[in-house]
Amino acid sequence: MKSEEVKSEEAKLCGLCGLCVRNNLCGLCVLCVGLLGALCVGLLCALCVTGCVSFDATDARRSQTEAFTNELSRLEAAWLAEPLTLERCVRIAMTNNYEVRKADLDAQLGRFSRDMAFSAFLPQVSATATRIDYDRNPVLNSQRFTSGGVDVGLALLMPSTWFLYDEARHGRAAAELAAGYVRQGVALQTTSAYYDVVVQERLVAAHERQLAAARETAERVAGLEREGLARPWERDQAALLAETREAELGAARRRLVVLRGDLMRALGLSPLAAFELAPPPEADESPLEPLEDLVLRALETNPQLPIADRQVVMKENAVRRAFCEFLPNLSVFGQWSFTGNEVMNPPKHNFDWGFRGTWDLFNGFRSVADVRAAKAEREQAELSRESTFLSVMAGVVSARAAVEDAAAGAAVRRRAWEVAAGKAEDLMARAKEGLEPVADALDAEAARDLAEAEYLRAAFTERVARENLDFAVGEMNNE
Repeated sequence: MKSEEVKSEEAKLCGLCGLCVRNNLCGLCVLCVGLLGALCVGLLCALCVTGCVSFDATDARRSQTEAFTNELSRLEAAWLAEPLTLERCVRIAMTNNYEVRKADLDAQLGRFSRDMAFSAFLPQVSATATRIDYDRNPVLNSQRFTSGGVDVGLALLMPSTWFLYDEARHGRAAAELAAGYVRQGVALQTTSAYYDVVVQERLVAAHERQLAAARETAERVAGLEREGLARPWERDQAALLAETREAELGAARRRLVVLRGDLMRALGLSPLAAFELAPPPEADESPLEPLEDLVLRALETNPQLPIADRQVVMKENAVRRAFCEFLPNLSVFGQWSFTGNEVMNPPKHNFDWGFRGTWDLFNGFRSVADVRAAKAEREQAELSRESTFLSVMAGVVSARAAVEDAAAGAAVRRRAWEVAAGKAEDLMARAKEGLEPVADALDAEAARDLAEAEYLRAAFTERVARENLDFAVGEMNNE
């Protein structure tokens, strides 16, 4: 019997300190174990946070480089498998250009801002819940407190929220218009880069022909010098012309590499990507519209003016919102809560509702200053719109004049090239017969080659000028 009592007492001893009885652990040991567990959890969280915030710059740069390079390779395989036409280049740019993508994100942020402003018209609901357990003496003093509640509020009279929402709505529309304008600008940039590559490729081909002709001429003049039909300095001049053409060809090829990289960058692809251009589209030779018609259409379609209109409306709403600081705000609220001791007493419920109003009677004339500042900003927006109005008109005038200048310049340079080519051919034929100095024939060939290069540049300048006119009017094709 005595041994059974000893066993019973031993069963009631704390498993750690042997001082108390409750589930084989005393209250002090439970507290210690809890603190130790909390300490372990805290250390684990600290290690996780430390691991998250650690940053290895070298490894991060290597990982990002590898990932981005793989992404560029994937895009190149998808987009550059066939020769690039101008239309295809513009389509790639509208999908992959970074300026276009950032402008689309700005428009998306504008929509989010509008949605956040609209949330002021909806009820605001929040909930809380708390539970606290006390366990000092196992049976007599155990207590468990619980509490919770739900709060609901709705603005009834808050005029500033209406103007804030309207301002956000116009901001979203302005961001979408700006995104469209960015797309037109990127389309113009892509078109210009495309024609730059086309012109440079033709210049490289021309330089290759010129180099071959210069080397042939140098060999022929060297033969004439050996026969006594040309002077040594004429032989050296012919050799110098060949060396000059070789240097120009090298410079043209390096320039082509740069321009190809610029085109790829406009498309959001690697500047080192290999690609082939398809033949350019036929030149637009349609007559230009009268200047007055172009200006009037630009004032209707150029995106800069609708954006400026939106900015003025937004500033007007800002003025109204500043006036709202003089008005009271009224809202309705409701609150349901409960508290109780689950061990001793049932929970108690409570529900309150009512109206809440606020009115700033005096804030040190801050509201007056806000109204004046808002009016000044509105006037700034109106002046900016008028300035944009004049800039659009001047841009159309300048762009149309540039088209006419480019067309006239291309015609003149083509005629100059034809004249120079005929002169060079005649002088070289007469030089072979000994009727003209070889030096004059070499100078004529150099002038012909220069005239050809100038014509190739001018031939595509008119096309870019026409695209720039469409951009000034606001009708740039970005599809």
